[in-house]
Parts: sequence; structure tokens; C-alpha cells
Amino acid sequence: MTNRFKTCVRRLSAGLLMSSAIALVMFGQPARAMEQQREYQAFFGSRYNYCDAKLVGALYGQDVEGGKVIIGQKILNGIGDNVPVVLRESRVQGAVCEWEDTGLSYADAQTLAETWGFSDPYQAKLRAADLFTNGREQQVRNGLGQ
Repeated sequence: MTNRFKTCVRRLSAGLLMSSAIALVMFGQPARAMEQQREYQAFFGSRYNYCDAKLVGALYGQDVEGGKVIIGQKILNGIGDNVPVVLRESRVQGAVCEWEDTGLSYADAQTLAETWGFSDPYQAKLRAADLFTNGREQQVRNGLGQ
């Protein structure tokens, strides 16, 4: 075989490989996303929040999106009562939420600091993150007058 022929074969092989990868991305991913649409809807229709999804995901070695899907699957499979058990186990394993996981603003931190008697909003952020981690979001909402 000539060098020119070998080069053509390599280019053709590379092109076929790339087109296969592109097809997988184009056609494989949307199907997976569509499969999970029901799980996402179940999660968003539930009482669980971003922090809960983060904790569940952490327990299963997944990210937040994976946690949302797992919670949704449990709800859809009729074992939604298992989610609090999973959350408790995740907390025991050391998973925690941060202020950024609460979806609250700096103005909320200022309000909470005032409500809870803290001199610094940072203290309120720490307490709110801890309350969210421990499933006590409503206590934070109450502090915000919601």
C-alpha cells in the first residue's frame, strides 16, 4: 500500500468514527432525556428541593440532576416513602448543603440575620444551609415570613 492510500484509509476511518460519535450524541442523548422527563416531573411536583436532590445524588454517587431522577423514580415506583430514609442515610454519610444550594438571596440572608438575631448575614447563611441539610426548610421560610 502506498502512503497516499494509507492516509486516505486513515481519514476515512476517522470520518466514520466521528460520524458515529456525532450520531450517538444526536440520537442517543435526547432519548435518554425523554426517558427521564417523567422522573423530573415527579421530582418537581414533589415536596423535595434542590438540597434534597444534592443529598440523594451524593449517596448514590450522582450529581444533583441524578438525585432529582432518583427521587422521581422512587415516587413513580410507589416507594416515595423511602426518600426520607435515603436523605437520613446521606446525612449520616456526611453529605451537606451549602448556602448556594438553598436558592435564597443575600437579601434573604440579611432578613434571616435580623429575624434570628445574628449580627452578620454570614451566620444566617450557615444556619439556613444547616436547616436545609436537615430537612427543615420550613423553619427558614418561617424566618422569612413565608
